[in-house]
Amino acid sequence: MRTSNPKFVTAIFYISWIFIGNFILLNLFLAILLDSFVQDDDTTEEELQAEIDAEQKRKEFNEKERQRRLKALGRSEVQDEFKSA
Repeated sequence: MRTSNPKFVTAIFYISWIFIGNFILLNLFLAILLDSFVQDDDTTEEELQAEIDAEQKRKEFNEKERQRRLKALGRSEVQDEFKSA
């Protein structure tokens, strides 16, 4: 505050410097935060459809595998019955 200018001019300068600095820093922080949210929501319809298709293929594969295992289990039980008889 030691200056040849009037003290109220220096005080106004420092106060405005603090407010403007805080405003810029806050906006920078919010811009980074919002940008991270926008990047998460940038999935395209093609990507969503690909995920849906992949999930459907997984379900079909799991169902086929379950059916195959049940058939194999049934065959082994029938073979065991014939062997014991």
